[in-house]
Amino acid sequence: MSRGLFNIGFGYVTLGTVTVNPRDGNPKPRLWRYPKGSLINSMGFPNYGAQRVAESFSKHKKPPNPTIISVSGLSVEEIVECYSQIEPIADGIEINISTPNTAGVKAFQQPQVLTRLLGAIENVRNQAKPLWLKIPPYFNNSERENVLALVEVAMRNSIDGLTATNAKPVEEPRSSTGRGGLSGSLVYEDMIRIVADIYGYTGGKVPINACGGISSGITAWRAFEMGASSLQLYTALIYEGPGLVSNINRELLRLIKSAGLRSLSDITGTGLR
Repeated sequence: MSRGLFNIGFGYVTLGTVTVNPRDGNPKPRLWRYPKGSLINSMGFPNYGAQRVAESFSKHKKPPNPTIISVSGLSVEEIVECYSQIEPIADGIEINISTPNTAGVKAFQQPQVLTRLLGAIENVRNQAKPLWLKIPPYFNNSERENVLALVEVAMRNSIDGLTATNAKPVEEPRSSTGRGGLSGSLVYEDMIRIVADIYGYTGGKVPINACGGISSGITAWRAFEMGASSLQLYTALIYEGPGLVSNINRELLRLIKSAGLRSLSDITGTGLR
């Protein structure tokens, strides 16, 4: 599957989220279209478990571009074991501590718990494999202070990059849990705000993967201006189809050329100067 995604223009692919044990996820229905090119999901990490994912992945020819695999769990021990099984087959690992749809994951949004988790991963980590942390969005000063504390922990524990951000928690009566995660265009401005904030807070020292509502070359360009080093998208692909990726790439190339720049890295953070 990842090879096909590279063929439509992605530079890297993030797969998952994978947990150490198989999970059915939350009962269906658990994915709904929402106005203005957005989605609400209440997935709950449905996956086959780390061992089966690793076995299946190993049977296929290695994709031509980097494949990042997202991992998570409900305890430090679960995430470390999942990491240990998945790391050998991945080009990098993204630790998901920010899903709004799986009870128990929020514990890792406590700085002391995240410190313990990252310390335990460091003991089994292959230093050659990049390690990313997917942080939650924030909407008030208290939440902001907590996320910035998580960023501090990440910087102290050799995290190679931050994904900002995960879906926005919302009420969803159609979900079995009564909750869901909002993604797509309706979260774009919040994502931009948080990317800019994290870039300014870290002084650009930690690469930021912008994730949330990107749907065109212009929205992608603005994310780079606000401090992103790379981008993820999913929801817009549902609405626009696979041609969206090449359209974004072509538009970005046109913008780079018209600005007289060499690469996208030349614009990272320039919108904040």
